[in-house]
Amino acid sequence: MNFKLRDISIEVSFWFVAVIALMLTLFPESQAFYCFVFCIIHECGHLLAMFLLKRKVTSINFGYFGIKIFTDKKFLPEMKEAAIASGGPVINLFAAAILFIAGQENLAIMNLALAFFNLLPVSILDGGHILSALFPESKTVKTLSILCSVFLLVFGIIIAIYSKKNFTLLIVSLYILTGIISKKD
Repeated sequence: MNFKLRDISIEVSFWFVAVIALMLTLFPESQAFYCFVFCIIHECGHLLAMFLLKRKVTSINFGYFGIKIFTDKKFLPEMKEAAIASGGPVINLFAAAILFIAGQENLAIMNLALAFFNLLPVSILDGGHILSALFPESKTVKTLSILCSVFLLVFGIIIAIYSKKNFTLLIVSLYILTGIISKKD
């Protein structure tokens, strides 16, 4: 589904909707709905950083590997790229602080987890974007991405075997690994 919101092209793929529906179906008793809301807040953190850095958003793509926001400039100075990539985790940390103060510890922990997860040095996550912005010529990000995703996969397998019911990290690690492999350099 494609539409325009002011001058911004919005594309929502079938796969984005399918992944969200699958999450809500597989984990109905979990707080998947809140996680989805906090992911939207996370993306708003990126949008806020773009706004503060005077970047014009041209399109937003809701795809299989998450939400991608495109600006009017293909290449930005490294520090601006890093600041924009940091916007999502920073807003999650801010939300976690507010939720802790409000006595909503479980929701605060969810935001902390989302912030720290997105800061992992994986090319398709914010941490990988920050590293790529700070070290644009380095092949370290690709190596760290693969190592980190393999570690998450092994850890996810161990948790799945040990718990016999928690497959969340296993599914997420496979999702990330697929994203890294399919990413064009």
